[in-house]
Amino acid sequence: MTEAPIFTRRPQLIERGLNPDAKLPSGLTIAGVRTALDGLYDYLHDVNTFLVSRGYDRLEETFLGNAFSGFISELMVRNLSSASEILTRNTRVGGHPDLVPRGVYPQDAVLHGERGVELKASIKSSGWEGHNAESSWIMVVQYAVDIASEPVMDRCPTEILKVMAAKLEEEDWKLHKRGENSRRTPTSSILPSGTAKLKANAIYTHPRYVSARARMNDQLRKLHIQPELFDQDTAIEMTTAQTASVTTAEPPP
Repeated sequence: MTEAPIFTRRPQLIERGLNPDAKLPSGLTIAGVRTALDGLYDYLHDVNTFLVSRGYDRLEETFLGNAFSGFISELMVRNLSSASEILTRNTRVGGHPDLVPRGVYPQDAVLHGERGVELKASIKSSGWEGHNAESSWIMVVQYAVDIASEPVMDRCPTEILKVMAAKLEEEDWKLHKRGENSRRTPTSSILPSGTAKLKANAIYTHPRYVSARARMNDQLRKLHIQPELFDQDTAIEMTTAQTASVTTAEPPP
């Protein structure tokens, strides 16, 4: 009997990674975020299991880069909407924010709404971008995706590393202007001030992601390097999927 690919194993959300003291915008709860993350894991597991059974590539190989990030973001928006009695998905294509209060806008559709939550999914630990540099609630879902291990059957399933949320102000964003002949949509990136707000209000942090950071801090100190002067997240996020993924049970503290 052929062994199932590693990437079809469903990761488990680690309960002690949830922060019960995290501040959330009106309409969202810790329980709702947990339900949304579990729903994300269920979806990726079920769809990838089906795809591989039919001889297709898994989603992570089908939607690369920003396309997969957008896909994760859309799944989380839908899941959070289902888990909330107050917030729902903004049905306007390209509308802002992604989650809006139910019944406030016609057909729950608005191009630029003043209330709600914008959601970003990314493998990056900072430098997140958006199209609206406004005062609003932002939720960032940071995940690890394995698209490097060979053979493909040995690749780990996508796993959530951190979920953060904060109310950002306009001064927490930097606008990136485009040249006269550029056709690209202007974007804005979150400045260190905004990143600090988000990281200070983590809703969920994978315990082994924390352990990886602690080990790296220890190694840096042994080399007489100040951890706060070293961008650890880039290194950690690239290895967590391989060293901490396929979590089928609570890891030891």
